[in-house]
Amino acid sequence: MSAIALRKSKLSTALRSRFRDYYLDMPGVDPSYTDGRWRQWKESPDLITYLARKEGKVAGWIVYNPAMSAIEEILVSGGDQETGTFFRMIDELIAAQSLVSATILSADQAKYRWMVEYGFRPTRMLTANGDAFLKMDLSTSVLFKRLEGRAPAKAYRKKERVAIEKVPASQTYEEIKESLGSLISKLGGLRKFVKPGQTVVIKPNLVADHGMVNGVYRGGVVTDIRIVKALVEFLLPVAGKVTIAEGSSINRSATMKMFLLYGYDKLIDLDPRKVSLVDLNADELIEKPVPGAKRMASRKVPVTLDQADAIINVPVMKIHFAAVASLAVKSLQGAMPPLEKYMSHFFGLWQNLINIHRLVKPKLHIIDGLVGQEGFGPVSGTPKTMNLLIGGANPVAVDAVTMRIMGLDPVTSPPVRLAHMQGLGPVEPEKISIIGPSIDEVMSPFEQPEINVTSGRDIIIHAENACPGCAGYLHFAVAKLRRPDPKDLTRLLIDRPFARKVHIFLGPTIDRDINPDETNIFLGICQRHHVDKGTHLPGCPPHAEVLLKGIFGLFPDVERPKYADEAEEIKLEKMLNETLASLY
Repeated sequence: MSAIALRKSKLSTALRSRFRDYYLDMPGVDPSYTDGRWRQWKESPDLITYLARKEGKVAGWIVYNPAMSAIEEILVSGGDQETGTFFRMIDELIAAQSLVSATILSADQAKYRWMVEYGFRPTRMLTANGDAFLKMDLSTSVLFKRLEGRAPAKAYRKKERVAIEKVPASQTYEEIKESLGSLISKLGGLRKFVKPGQTVVIKPNLVADHGMVNGVYRGGVVTDIRIVKALVEFLLPVAGKVTIAEGSSINRSATMKMFLLYGYDKLIDLDPRKVSLVDLNADELIEKPVPGAKRMASRKVPVTLDQADAIINVPVMKIHFAAVASLAVKSLQGAMPPLEKYMSHFFGLWQNLINIHRLVKPKLHIIDGLVGQEGFGPVSGTPKTMNLLIGGANPVAVDAVTMRIMGLDPVTSPPVRLAHMQGLGPVEPEKISIIGPSIDEVMSPFEQPEINVTSGRDIIIHAENACPGCAGYLHFAVAKLRRPDPKDLTRLLIDRPFARKVHIFLGPTIDRDINPDETNIFLGICQRHHVDKGTHLPGCPPHAEVLLKGIFGLFPDVERPKYADEAEEIKLEKMLNETLASLY
């Protein structure tokens, strides 16, 4: 198969001629469309025109908008509309730009079919200058598959340092504080990250109340308060103000209750003039544009984070049933307000985690590895004592080291892999300098969650090539069907007979033809193009509440399990629908 090479070019006469010829006499396209579109491109200095060559000859063109990470036009040269050439042109584009979208004329059915075959999915309808367009987003699963074995779009040039510190097994407060001080010293000392008089925000992980069982603290769910206390004590002689800020992701309306539950309110007593707590779920917000508008054009960021001089991110060393691991990259989801957390699932959780790091830039990441969590994390797993602290300035490098300590390959985590592909940080061992004990010396493999998306009697699950996100969240919902059916206690709910078989499709490909006479449920962006053939559950991956609502809709006689506070979820769903309505 002949290779395709892309190079930056100009809006040439050859491109204009091909552009006119392609749309000439296309049904539903106004004859003036190409002239008007060409004028727009000529007036847009930031557009990039790529010329594609194959065997020394012109193979086609791509008009690319880097401000929106979007293909505005793609054309194969001459009359040759060979799918292979079309696909290889996009392969080269994503190798240079990573996750991209496309905007195509709704009338261009041939291009729509090629885009869908490649892995793009229709996510929005747009109108501009009287012309109807489709916004198409690329499946992240397809992106990973197409770029397997290729270098990141933006190679990370620096060599990052990550420090590992052992904590004595007795874990007294003084031992933890001494170990934390040693960790920070290995990274260059506190004043490398915090200058005198600065406002510092410590962002722990207080995701939910699962870390307290019958009034007894259980490690591995939330950030151990002793680490935060020691950090505050180190900061007080240097910082002008220390704020401990978090927005709980499950108990969304109860962050302050989480602070009280885990004793964080007592940290104010260290210096009431300088130490405070902030609920990021209730904070004032500032809207900030996302570089490249990948998945979302802007995000609303709490002002407490936006106005901080230095942010220190202190997540927990734990497994995540969908993200594989919940560490430095994943932890900033808790920094976003409730609607932003909720929306990130609908527009693409993995990319939006990276977007947060582009807007909220912690100067230091410290992993609480006193007690980690294995199994079905991030809140329902099993505590695993590790007696470790891991730290560094780069979230991807910190996650790469921590995941290897956990016995995991960093690129198995979708957000870590995507962050690496987009130049947020390195995962390659040769690009990370480890200070302290080696990974081999402290490694202890974490038990992985058992993700079960096997079918029932009449509920058939098709999960070919699904990423860990959709598979993990579907498992979370379907696991609640693997219990006795109240209509017949001799069988499981998932094995209840249906007059029409139920098919649940996830991932970018399917293994069978879709039968309109059966009940079809399509999950996420990967299955968005089948929205007219059944029920579509939106998201990437779909939010747990969306899956529970959609799947338990098959069982009207069974009470639907609750993922979080129902009133909060209803409110957020209403706000999301209003946001989505404004986009169409």
